[in-house]
Amino acid sequence: MQITIGVEQAIYVIAVLARQNDNQPLKSHVLSKILDVSDSYLRKIIRKLVIAKIVKSSASKTGGISLNMDTNKITFLDIFEAVGGNSSFLKLNNLGEKVIMNSVENFNNNSDKVVCVFNEAENEYKKVLSRFTIADLLAYEFENLPSIDWNLIVK
Repeated sequence: MQITIGVEQAIYVIAVLARQNDNQPLKSHVLSKILDVSDSYLRKIIRKLVIAKIVKSSASKTGGISLNMDTNKITFLDIFEAVGGNSSFLKLNNLGEKVIMNSVENFNNNSDKVVCVFNEAENEYKKVLSRFTIADLLAYEFENLPSIDWNLIVK
Protein backbone atom coordinates (compact mmCIF):
# COMPACT_ATOMS: atom_id res chain seq x y z
CA MET A 1 0.00 0.00 0.00
CA GLN A 2 1.19 3.47 -0.81
CA ILE A 3 -0.01 6.84 0.35
CA THR A 4 -0.40 8.97 -2.76
CA ILE A 5 1.18 12.37 -3.21
CA GLY A 6 -2.38 13.65 -3.39
CA VAL A 7 -2.95 12.75 0.27
CA GLU A 8 0.25 14.52 1.29
CA GLN A 9 -0.68 17.58 -0.77
CA ALA A 10 -4.17 17.63 0.74
CA ILE A 11 -2.78 17.53 4.28
CA TYR A 12 -0.51 20.50 3.65
CA VAL A 13 -3.15 22.45 1.69
CA ILE A 14 -5.29 22.21 4.81
CA ALA A 15 -2.33 23.17 7.02
CA VAL A 16 -1.68 26.26 4.87
CA LEU A 17 -5.36 27.21 4.99
CA ALA A 18 -5.38 26.70 8.76
CA ARG A 19 -2.53 29.18 9.14
CA GLN A 20 -4.13 31.76 6.84
CA ASN A 21 -5.15 35.01 8.56
CA ASP A 22 -8.86 35.10 9.44
CA ASN A 23 -9.63 32.10 7.20
CA GLN A 24 -9.31 34.37 4.14
CA PRO A 25 -9.62 32.38 0.91
CA LEU A 26 -6.54 31.52 -1.14
CA LYS A 27 -6.45 30.93 -4.88
CA SER A 28 -5.24 27.52 -6.02
CA HIS A 29 -2.25 29.07 -7.81
CA VAL A 30 -1.14 30.63 -4.50
CA LEU A 31 -1.40 27.25 -2.80
CA SER A 32 0.53 25.56 -5.62
CA LYS A 33 3.31 28.16 -5.34
CA ILE A 34 3.54 27.77 -1.58
CA LEU A 35 3.78 23.99 -1.90
CA ASP A 36 5.75 24.08 -5.16
CA VAL A 37 3.40 21.59 -6.85
CA SER A 38 1.43 21.43 -10.09
CA ASP A 39 -1.56 23.77 -9.99
CA SER A 40 -3.66 21.55 -12.28
CA TYR A 41 -3.08 18.47 -10.11
CA LEU A 42 -3.64 20.47 -6.92
CA ARG A 43 -7.01 21.70 -8.24
CA LYS A 44 -8.10 18.06 -8.59
CA ILE A 45 -7.11 17.41 -4.98
CA ILE A 46 -8.89 20.56 -3.80
CA ARG A 47 -12.04 19.50 -5.66
CA LYS A 48 -12.05 16.23 -3.69
CA LEU A 49 -11.67 18.18 -0.44
CA VAL A 50 -14.59 20.42 -1.46
CA ILE A 51 -16.78 17.40 -2.20
CA ALA A 52 -15.88 16.01 1.24
CA LYS A 53 -16.84 19.42 2.73
CA ILE A 54 -13.43 19.81 4.37
CA VAL A 55 -12.75 23.02 2.43
CA LYS A 56 -15.03 25.39 0.56
CA SER A 57 -14.44 27.15 -2.70
CA SER A 58 -15.72 30.41 -4.10
CA ALA A 59 -15.16 31.38 -7.72
CA SER A 60 -15.52 35.15 -7.22
CA LYS A 61 -12.74 37.70 -7.79
CA THR A 62 -12.00 37.79 -4.05
CA GLY A 63 -12.81 34.11 -3.56
CA GLY A 64 -10.68 31.03 -3.43
CA ILE A 65 -10.30 28.09 -1.10
CA SER A 66 -10.80 28.24 2.66
CA LEU A 67 -11.42 25.82 5.49
CA ASN A 68 -14.95 24.58 5.99
CA MET A 69 -14.27 22.67 9.21
CA ASP A 70 -12.43 23.29 12.45
CA THR A 71 -8.91 21.83 12.46
CA ASN A 72 -9.81 19.80 15.57
CA LYS A 73 -12.41 17.96 13.52
CA ILE A 74 -10.37 17.25 10.36
CA THR A 75 -8.68 13.88 10.81
CA PHE A 76 -6.06 12.31 8.61
CA LEU A 77 -8.65 9.62 7.88
CA ASP A 78 -11.05 12.29 6.56
CA ILE A 79 -8.33 13.51 4.21
CA PHE A 80 -7.19 10.02 3.24
CA GLU A 81 -10.75 9.02 2.34
CA ALA A 82 -11.53 12.33 0.61
CA VAL A 83 -8.55 11.97 -1.72
CA GLY A 84 -8.31 8.20 -2.08
CA GLY A 85 -11.86 7.06 -1.48
CA ASN A 86 -13.12 4.87 1.31
CA SER A 87 -13.18 1.50 -0.40
CA SER A 88 -11.25 -1.34 1.16
CA PHE A 89 -7.51 -1.65 0.56
CA LEU A 90 -8.05 -5.33 0.00
CA LYS A 91 -8.19 -6.51 -3.61
CA LEU A 92 -7.92 -10.29 -3.67
CA ASN A 93 -8.69 -12.99 -6.21
CA ASN A 94 -9.95 -15.47 -3.57
CA LEU A 95 -7.09 -17.86 -4.26
CA GLY A 96 -7.45 -19.35 -0.79
CA GLU A 97 -10.40 -21.43 -1.89
CA LYS A 98 -8.12 -23.10 -4.45
CA VAL A 99 -5.20 -23.71 -2.10
CA ILE A 100 -6.19 -23.88 1.56
CA MET A 101 -9.41 -25.89 1.68
CA ASN A 102 -10.56 -29.07 0.00
CA SER A 103 -14.05 -27.72 -0.58
CA VAL A 104 -15.27 -24.21 -1.29
CA GLU A 105 -18.22 -24.76 1.06
CA ASN A 106 -15.92 -25.67 3.98
CA PHE A 107 -13.63 -22.72 3.14
CA ASN A 108 -16.51 -20.22 3.04
CA ASN A 109 -17.91 -21.49 6.34
CA ASN A 110 -14.57 -21.04 8.11
CA SER A 111 -13.75 -17.69 6.45
CA ASP A 112 -10.52 -16.80 4.73
CA LYS A 113 -7.79 -16.05 7.28
CA VAL A 114 -5.90 -13.95 4.72
CA VAL A 115 -8.93 -11.67 4.36
CA CYS A 116 -9.37 -11.52 8.14
CA VAL A 117 -5.73 -10.52 8.74
CA PHE A 118 -5.75 -7.79 6.10
CA ASN A 119 -9.15 -6.47 7.23
CA GLU A 120 -7.87 -6.23 10.79
CA ALA A 121 -4.73 -4.41 9.61
CA GLU A 122 -6.81 -1.98 7.55
CA ASN A 123 -9.10 -1.28 10.50
CA GLU A 124 -6.12 -0.57 12.77
CA TYR A 125 -4.53 1.68 10.13
CA LYS A 126 -7.73 3.69 9.79
CA LYS A 127 -8.12 3.85 13.56
CA VAL A 128 -4.71 5.54 13.86
CA LEU A 129 -5.54 8.00 11.06
CA SER A 130 -8.84 8.85 12.74
CA ARG A 131 -7.06 9.85 15.97
CA PHE A 132 -4.70 12.38 14.38
CA THR A 133 -6.12 15.79 13.36
CA ILE A 134 -4.84 18.81 11.49
CA ALA A 135 -4.85 20.62 14.85
CA ASP A 136 -2.45 17.94 16.13
CA LEU A 137 -0.20 18.50 13.11
CA LEU A 138 -0.21 22.26 13.60
CA ALA A 139 0.57 21.94 17.29
CA TYR A 140 3.42 19.57 16.48
CA GLU A 141 4.84 21.27 13.39
CA PHE A 142 3.99 24.91 13.93
CA GLU A 143 3.76 25.38 17.67
CA ASN A 144 3.44 29.03 18.67
CA LEU A 145 3.81 30.34 15.13
CA PRO A 146 1.48 33.19 14.19
CA SER A 147 -1.06 33.05 11.40
CA ILE A 148 0.12 34.20 7.99
CA ASP A 149 -1.37 36.17 5.15
CA TRP A 150 -0.09 33.92 2.37
CA ASN A 151 -1.52 36.32 -0.24
CA LEU A 152 1.07 38.91 0.79
CA ILE A 153 3.93 36.43 0.64
CA VAL A 154 3.12 34.80 -2.69
CA LYS A 155 2.63 37.05 -5.67
